[in-house]
Amino acid sequence: MQISKLLTVSALFFILYKNSFAQEYDIERQHDGPFSFSIQGVQVNEGSTLQRESILFNDPTSPITLLSHSINFSYADRAFRFNGTTELKVDTSIVALELRTSLYDVFGQHMRNLSNTEAKDFAIGTVTLDGVWRARENDITELLTAVTYVARVRFADGTQWIFNSDNLILALSNLNLEQEFEDESGLD
Repeated sequence: MQISKLLTVSALFFILYKNSFAQEYDIERQHDGPFSFSIQGVQVNEGSTLQRESILFNDPTSPITLLSHSINFSYADRAFRFNGTTELKVDTSIVALELRTSLYDVFGQHMRNLSNTEAKDFAIGTVTLDGVWRARENDITELLTAVTYVARVRFADGTQWIFNSDNLILALSNLNLEQEFEDESGLD
């Protein structure tokens, strides 16, 4: 009887802790265009009514707030490209930042990560950053959801703010997305 009560109380504590922890993070979903589109005169995902989605994961302890992120596709020099644009608000002066975008397919399975590192002085205010990455044909035909978050920030005194991967995994599980995001060392 005592063990049953202890297990019940432990389970209740875990559920309350998990839910209160998840509510601390601002997760904003934004429309990012139709899943069906045309590139170089070729119709991709014709007949689909799905809409691509951009999800912003804002950690309240971060000195940066993500305001928007969008991805579109291009074809240049015989290769497909991701073109990303991110608008963010810098809350305190910083000297470098790293943004990451994790890409997910139509089934919520992790495809790959995009990283954008900017090593320059940022004053307090709103900033727009652009990035371009190589894309495979499967990437552009399967991408449905992009999750963007601030991974690292460097301050003038040399200290850094680094995202908490446990928080990101919890946020991904709440969104029914695969809780996987590998190290960025293998990026194109």
